[in-house]
Amino acid sequence: MRHKLEFEKILERPEIKTWRSILQTQKVIFSVLESNLQTIGFTLPRFQIMFHLYFEGAMSPSALADRLTVSRGNITAFLRRLLNDNVVQKTAGRSESRPKYILTLRGMHDFEKIFPQHVEKVSQLVTPMSEEALKQLDAVKKNAKRFR
Repeated sequence: MRHKLEFEKILERPEIKTWRSILQTQKVIFSVLESNLQTIGFTLPRFQIMFHLYFEGAMSPSALADRLTVSRGNITAFLRRLLNDNVVQKTAGRSESRPKYILTLRGMHDFEKIFPQHVEKVSQLVTPMSEEALKQLDAVKKNAKRFR
């Protein structure tokens, strides 16, 4: 019981409260967005991969895995499904030994069709934060990258 009281004090520390709030918020938002995307035939990973390919262009599986903070194996499985659905294709540069992936015309069309709906749902869910709050979140991300 003594530990429980000590641990409850730890939960009151500002950085621990912040961490818990970030996690809880992320879980709720992702859950709502995933459910919304499923109603239009998308999963969140499918959307995220298509998002990065649409806005950043050709990417390697490793770069996509880094962006989505998932394993390379997970990205490979997702890319295989997207290849089978004809929404991505492999491409290779002249000096590159490993393929990169790009959206097909169908992939671009599919993404452009659902992106406005997704943005609208995000706008309904998320209250804009101050520049200072956004800077604090960026600082948390930078700090976390040091531990990778």
